[in-house]
Amino acid sequence: MRTKVALGLMVALLLAPALRHLGSSTAPPAKDEPSDSPITPPASYLPRHARRSSPPATQPGQALAAVLLAAVEGETDPDRRSEALEGAARSVSEADLPAVLDALVRDAGPAAAELCQLLVRRWAEADAPAAAAWAAQLPQSPLYRAALEQVAIAWANTDLAAATGWVEALPDGDARQAAALNLAYEAARSEPVKALDVASGLAPTPARDDLLVHAISQWGGADPAAAADWAAKVSDPSLQQRLVAAVAIAAAERDGPAAATLAASALGAGQEQDRATVAIVQRWVQNSPQAAASWVSQFPDLPSREPAVQNLLALWTAQDAEAAGTWLRELPAGPLRDLGITAYDQALADRDRTSAAVAPAGGL
Repeated sequence: MRTKVALGLMVALLLAPALRHLGSSTAPPAKDEPSDSPITPPASYLPRHARRSSPPATQPGQALAAVLLAAVEGETDPDRRSEALEGAARSVSEADLPAVLDALVRDAGPAAAELCQLLVRRWAEADAPAAAAWAAQLPQSPLYRAALEQVAIAWANTDLAAATGWVEALPDGDARQAAALNLAYEAARSEPVKALDVASGLAPTPARDDLLVHAISQWGGADPAAAADWAAKVSDPSLQQRLVAAVAIAAAERDGPAAATLAASALGAGQEQDRATVAIVQRWVQNSPQAAASWVSQFPDLPSREPAVQNLLALWTAQDAEAAGTWLRELPAGPLRDLGITAYDQALADRDRTSAAVAPAGGL
């Protein structure tokens, strides 16, 4: 089957120059000769088998697209189909991209839609303004939205300022929102503050809020104080707590005490504080288990204390069971010590089960 796909793509490559020549040399019909041919409906209104069996298209993009789609649609295995799509996208020259894309948008099949996205991404990586102009002229549809997203992703990685200006100039609507979200996610990796600026200008939605949390996490890992200050100014109380928690968690690997202080002082009792507490312990204990344990020992009797102690002992016991046991024995009698002993015993049992599972059967 791989041979068939490769052969199909090879045929497409060989046909491309001839098809371009055919499209440029076809003579127009004489204006003074009436035509008796019936009106032919657009390809998108024809059944798939009719489109595939029609006479060769006079436009090279249509013929080349048909060859590529035939190679992809011949694959039923998901992995091989993905490989065929990637190969088809790579086989189209940059000169043929506009013509092939124009042909693909007339095909309602899923393979055409997937191949279209791959080709738009390729085009945008090579010439983002041209790809953006092509995508912008599409009619409102799922394909229009997908094309804008692909341009936004590719352009954000080559010229973030230009890509941001393009997205901001798009007509309001779901497609613009989706393009902006994709652009900001790409920006968050290297310029999280810019990503936050883009996200702040979008309509409030769960997807927008998730983006804000992601971007501020990236910032919080590098500059937790500045990120926490930004989060504190958010007016939506629920979102503000999510953002502060994200900063505290991101900061925990580099500065456990600062992360703990932020979680304790800026987060109210509740779900966000509980989640942040557990996450901080998980990260802090990797570098400074004794310091993390000291912080946990100061917890009031809140719902977050139990999972925090359990995570502390599970991770610390795996690293240094003797040190974890010593810390437990030094705790004063009471609920925290009882909870710790239970968690410690469970961690030891889990460690023993894991060791038994990986031990080789039998002996020499």
